[in-house]
Amino acid sequence: MNILAHITQARQAEYIIALLSLFGFIIFWRVLHGREVEVEATRDVAKAFVDRFAGFLAPPDLMYHPGHAWARLEELDIVTVGIDDFAAKLLGSADSISLPKTGSIVKQGSLGWRFKADSRVIHMLSPVEGEVVAVNPAVIDAPGMAFADPYGEGWLFKVKSNNLTSNMKNIIPKGMVGEWFENVRQTLATKGLAPGSAPLSADCGKPVGGLAKAVDPGAWDDLAREFFLTK
Repeated sequence: MNILAHITQARQAEYIIALLSLFGFIIFWRVLHGREVEVEATRDVAKAFVDRFAGFLAPPDLMYHPGHAWARLEELDIVTVGIDDFAAKLLGSADSISLPKTGSIVKQGSLGWRFKADSRVIHMLSPVEGEVVAVNPAVIDAPGMAFADPYGEGWLFKVKSNNLTSNMKNIIPKGMVGEWFENVRQTLATKGLAPGSAPLSADCGKPVGGLAKAVDPGAWDDLAREFFLTK
């Protein structure tokens, strides 16, 4: 009798272990599936921003500076910096890029980096202030990366900032990012690029690179400086 009870208890234990394993697998599958759904949802949001802002991508998790640079908080005081999609499309390309050196100090609204294209130099403003703790060597070697993937592999440098709260005063409020891009589009219209006449790619109808040169091939750098607030 004791032997039978022992066997029964062992089978019950095996049954419980099997149930727990199955339950754990179900939880794991749901978490994994949930992440896939979240990724798809993020992609949908990105697509919505592309449509909303005349083809210029503006991921909602970034902070935008009026000079068309972005900042992303990575840690408590570490911020990654880059150019936004409008800046990438406006210039289209560059022959070289000069980034601040590691250990140097950049200030918000002051010159942060410069592009050189067609023997002309275009400066852009840093969206935050702080100490440069890392630069992207891939962009230095291949400046085109900053234009092809401005929010990803084309990031420029990382800053350690102890004054982010103060910096936020000069960042575009999240609720106004859409209006800001619409104003940019209207300004383009006054320069000869109406929303419906901007150069578009044949496959997806998005603005092609080099919009500034399309407006005025002889003075495109002046237009770039006007949008980047360095003129």
